[in-house]
Amino acid sequence: MARIDWLSRNTSPIRSIDPTITDDDFTDLKPIMKAIGNSRIVVLGEESHGDGATFLAKVRLIKFLHQKMGFDVLAWEAGLFNCQEMDAAVRNPEIPIQKAMSLGIYPIWATSAQVQPVFEYARSVAHTGGPLEMTGFDHQFSGSGGPGIRWRDAMMAFIDKADPSILPQSLRSSLINDTALVFNASTSPANLRAIKEKWKALPAVLDNSRTKLEAVHGIRYARLMRRTADDAVISIEGLARFRESGGEFKSADNNIRDLRMAENLIWLANERYKGRRIIVWAAAFHTLYDPSAIKLDADSGFSYQDVVTMGEVAQKSLGRDIYTICFTAARGLAGNPMGSQTVEFETPKDGSLEDLWTHTGQKFSFMDFRMLPANHWLHQPLAARLLQYSPIETDWTRQVDAVVFTREMFPSSAGPLAPDKSALTMSTFWGDSGLPVVQTKAPAILPGPLDSFAAGYAARDAAPASDATVPLRRCGSRSSLLW
Repeated sequence: MARIDWLSRNTSPIRSIDPTITDDDFTDLKPIMKAIGNSRIVVLGEESHGDGATFLAKVRLIKFLHQKMGFDVLAWEAGLFNCQEMDAAVRNPEIPIQKAMSLGIYPIWATSAQVQPVFEYARSVAHTGGPLEMTGFDHQFSGSGGPGIRWRDAMMAFIDKADPSILPQSLRSSLINDTALVFNASTSPANLRAIKEKWKALPAVLDNSRTKLEAVHGIRYARLMRRTADDAVISIEGLARFRESGGEFKSADNNIRDLRMAENLIWLANERYKGRRIIVWAAAFHTLYDPSAIKLDADSGFSYQDVVTMGEVAQKSLGRDIYTICFTAARGLAGNPMGSQTVEFETPKDGSLEDLWTHTGQKFSFMDFRMLPANHWLHQPLAARLLQYSPIETDWTRQVDAVVFTREMFPSSAGPLAPDKSALTMSTFWGDSGLPVVQTKAPAILPGPLDSFAAGYAARDAAPASDATVPLRRCGSRSSLLW
């Protein structure tokens, strides 16, 4: 009871997770502003990639951070090159917004009606005095419609505009002929590494002509393209390892990706967007500050002991300039629009963070870990489900800076914005004055091409529970369904 009382008194209720509220004043998010303070990078880490309610909460937070705190860059866990293409498309009103989304981010987000509002918002402010710029920090190619081919074409055009002779013929031939092989599922790890050996020459080629390339394209674009050359080489090695493992997660293979994502995020913060404030959209797994501190049972099938995360590396470099908010929920369903099964949460473990938070009666809430005294009970191991809803017992204050609680989760879907009868806004909210503020808001229905996915998704969800849902596993492993 004492812990529930403490949470009731020291967490901050959130009025709404609806990002479509008209003329939102964000007064309920003032405690988040205070907690973030002068941090210039805010990381938003989702439990899984199937969390519709979390996605909506993220979008509203992004609008708040942009409008009230001056964060004007949104960095995605997606390809650095491809997200630049996507940003340009978002700014072009002639390109349908779903098409713009598909150019940069992975389909788990690009087909989600709960993610779309952040793109609608970015387009709405694109030609104002305060745009929201989008970028990526992943070394992997992302998006649909041949993202690796588009990078190759852009790289060759980048070089040829300055001087076609910069690119050796042998390397040009490999870029032309081998790029498709990289993305062919039948290409063996050995053949992938043979391509990698050829492409390893590309960064040096660009370095040797740096002055000419920067004179023609400008420093900003030239240095972006130079960075994507390293990304391409790293991506091939990561793909080779993935195929060698048969798709099985191995920490040493994953570490390649997280290390590079950290390097790219640090570069974005300290060079490309120096002096600007950045929002990061990522899976919670990648945001952890101290993954090796998480100890799982021997029979869990997974270990964090050799894991290196983007958050761990980035925090060592950026210190308190980085502020990480992760999300959790007590009950509900998770799933994505890609045709996977919907998973149903198990009842929270007695005494877990979700169990305690549920007993406060709060529907949506925020808790800042940075303000806790050294001897606080939250610094002790506590079961919580911030990582794919597995009830992991650890000191979560070592992993993230804050948590947003959503009592009920619903799946990411192709539409509508929220399931019928889902309450995105509290009907009664106790504001700063201490008096109840009555607010009602029906969830919006997003029209457009995303609706074409909705019928099949709704039919699947209408099936009997035994067919449409599977219990969420109690383990620490990473599931391809949600990650």
